[in-house]
Amino acid sequence: MNFEQALKLMKSPRDLRPVIWRGGVLQIWVTRACDMACTHCTQASHLAGKPAMMTPGQFEIACQSLRSVPPYWGVVGMFGGNPCVHPEFEHLCEIMRKYIPFDQRGLWSNNLFGQGKICRKTFNPDVSNLNVHQNQKAYEEMLEDWPLCEPKGLWEDSRHSPTLVAMQDMEDMTDEERFELISDCDVNQRWSALIGVFRGELRGYFCELAFTQAELHEREPDYPDYGVEIQPGWWNRGMEAFKDQVRFHCFQCGHPLRGQGDWANTGKTEQVSKTHAAIYRLKRPAGKRIQLISRRAELGEPVSAATQYLSTEAP
Repeated sequence: MNFEQALKLMKSPRDLRPVIWRGGVLQIWVTRACDMACTHCTQASHLAGKPAMMTPGQFEIACQSLRSVPPYWGVVGMFGGNPCVHPEFEHLCEIMRKYIPFDQRGLWSNNLFGQGKICRKTFNPDVSNLNVHQNQKAYEEMLEDWPLCEPKGLWEDSRHSPTLVAMQDMEDMTDEERFELISDCDVNQRWSALIGVFRGELRGYFCELAFTQAELHEREPDYPDYGVEIQPGWWNRGMEAFKDQVRFHCFQCGHPLRGQGDWANTGKTEQVSKTHAAIYRLKRPAGKRIQLISRRAELGEPVSAATQYLSTEAP
């Protein structure tokens, strides 16, 4: 498969994804700050460095861009990191309530940190993703302050495939094989586009992982800006509008490889390849090792889903 063939099979933010809530998810990233440091976090909250914060003014512009005619119809997620640690979380919630209908408002969080009543007022629990990562206190707070929510991850760990093992670094792959995997990436086919902040400016991405790369490398002077300027209706375009992002970021991503990875909370091995090795500094390195990957075969047998989420039922 070549680039043009893969692009035709990929989904832009406007395309329906029947397997997910309301047929689509578009995240608004407010910070990668998080109280946890999960192995292979897709938003790199496990890596060192001072996390940026989206300002309320930027957040309002992001929400407004989704209310153009036609308005965005899928789930709009407040996303991190953990949005609840944002110092202006309550203000962000006020803005979201102003522009985004309740049915569409989702929250991605592992710990509410006393914000449960605001969350209950703001977010639809049926389209929120709440994984407490084995934190009993966080689980109990969610159930007490937001009774209709369904937190998961109390009894078992979860896992992510390593996203910063760049496909372009795999010596045992051809470009044709890479494009084949890119065309069927489960983030693109089933999950999220994103609005984030790159070098202080709002930018739109067809994929949340493309933004992760950009945010991590933004201090490199030669690193390109392929984010789309946030204007009303920016999301309502086909994949041709995002082809530069695909050409650059997908080869630098590891998600389509569906490597086995390690457990989010209890894992000890972090995997990265040379493209991202220089920025791969762990926030909490004690007891962990970093493994430099150069061959797909080193990732083990591919898993069926690169992100494994958990049941809410006790064993």
